[in-house]
Amino acid sequence: MNNVQNILRQRALKAAKKLESNEIIDGIELIFFRIGNDIYAIEAGSVSEVHKFKEPTPVPFTPAYIQGIFHMRGKFISLVNLKSFLGITEQGEVKEALSIVFLSNQTMEFGIAVDEILEQKRISKKEIQTLTAGFDLPRVDLIVGVTENAVIVLDGKKMLTDFTMK
Repeated sequence: MNNVQNILRQRALKAAKKLESNEIIDGIELIFFRIGNDIYAIEAGSVSEVHKFKEPTPVPFTPAYIQGIFHMRGKFISLVNLKSFLGITEQGEVKEALSIVFLSNQTMEFGIAVDEILEQKRISKKEIQTLTAGFDLPRVDLIVGVTENAVIVLDGKKMLTDFTMK
């Protein structure tokens, strides 16, 4: 290693942010997305893929939160309107969804219509605060908590085992 490389290496080591080992272990990998004016996040382990929005076929006599179904890779997949399912009323102009976040495990798969995929990043679990008693939502059991930036963190594993999501 020449002198220049050694100097650059030393500078890089000084500049590198040192993470506490428990922060890495205690972290959670999340996919962040926007629906309307709200930002949501869900555990990346529950997300199988993300696609451009595909208009679903409406299905009569299904719950209001089911936007419809579509055919993908030989399967029919339900598309869920997350705000409707969580009991959050739409405020302002409702825009057309642009992407679908697919959640899946061995027994269930469905899509969530979202306006925009923002990013995927790891955050510390300490950044997620549990909901206080002031939240009056019918499905607060599917919400892990809220970050200080008002990101609603969803529990993907619970959503995949909740058969009312089908």
